[in-house]
Amino acid sequence: VPPARAVVFEDAQSGVAAGRAGEFGYVVGVDRVGQTEELRARGADVVVTDLAQLLAEQP
Repeated sequence: VPPARAVVFEDAQSGVAAGRAGEFGYVVGVDRVGQTEELRARGADVVVTDLAQLLAEQP
């Protein structure tokens, strides 16, 4: 799978930056310690505190 068609899930700022530098299609930051803004600044497309937040709710 080419990086541009892949997703990176990372909880470290350096991992988010590496995903962005690697030109991955989507970078998800997982904030477990209160670093939402830092993860966004490093290139996360979205930041969640729990991976369950990525699941779509069905009515």
